[in-house]
Amino acid sequence: MKRTPDAVRLFQVTDSHCYASDNSRLTWTDMPIYPNLSLQAMLAHLGSKAQGYSALLLTGDLAQEEIPATYQRVNAMLNAFPLPVYTIPGNHDIPQMMQENLNGNVTMPEHVTVRNWHLLLLDTNADGKPDGRLTEAQFEHFEQQLSTIPDDHFVAIFMHHHPVPIDSEWMDVMGLQQKTYFWNLVEHFPQVKVVFNGHIHQEFNGKHEYADGRIVAVHGTPATCVQMKPVRKNIEFDHTKPAWRDIVLLADGSVQTRVHYLAFEVNEEVIKSSI
Repeated sequence: MKRTPDAVRLFQVTDSHCYASDNSRLTWTDMPIYPNLSLQAMLAHLGSKAQGYSALLLTGDLAQEEIPATYQRVNAMLNAFPLPVYTIPGNHDIPQMMQENLNGNVTMPEHVTVRNWHLLLLDTNADGKPDGRLTEAQFEHFEQQLSTIPDDHFVAIFMHHHPVPIDSEWMDVMGLQQKTYFWNLVEHFPQVKVVFNGHIHQEFNGKHEYADGRIVAVHGTPATCVQMKPVRKNIEFDHTKPAWRDIVLLADGSVQTRVHYLAFEVNEEVIKSSI
């Protein structure tokens, strides 16, 4: 994408599903995936492209093995990255454990302002459930945050769970549960231009459209580990090329974004050659 002066450039990665040990293999697929090494390959690649970018957003499911040692290992990887890293919990994460073990370059903010853009990061973790939820208190706080944003500024929302259906029967039952309430609230704040989510392990580019014609774009980003095939009744694995999303938030409130994949799969042969 063309570099534009005054634009806010971001990386989004998601669903790393890491372990305490770099040699651990992902247990819920027969595909040869080593999540820590996939994340390391992604960070090395993006680190070489980081000039002109403001931050990296990691939108949940940092851990597959939800123990302090996993978050400490992820924290060490992320602290070597040359940009600030903002992260939120996914359904596989333990938010309190994240807070206790992430530090330095890695933070869990709710609101980040970059030029005339506001990044709002929502925690949709539902205490171990696979679907996403926001409590009444979270919705009240979210509304308060939106009400403080000037009319001539813009908002990009980041969350783990998808707030619109993606036409994948098995995955759509695990999206944000209060979709209607969420969109009814956002309707009162035209500063909101786009929502980015993880969770779905596939690329998705959709929207929520209001009766007056206003559109809020919704973009789902594939994982740094295994990808799923879209539009399926049941879970089907696709490939293991790690993915990231490049995001450009323009000064006029418009958004440019594209998903990219590493040119190689991080598989057993790659692992053996790195030892």
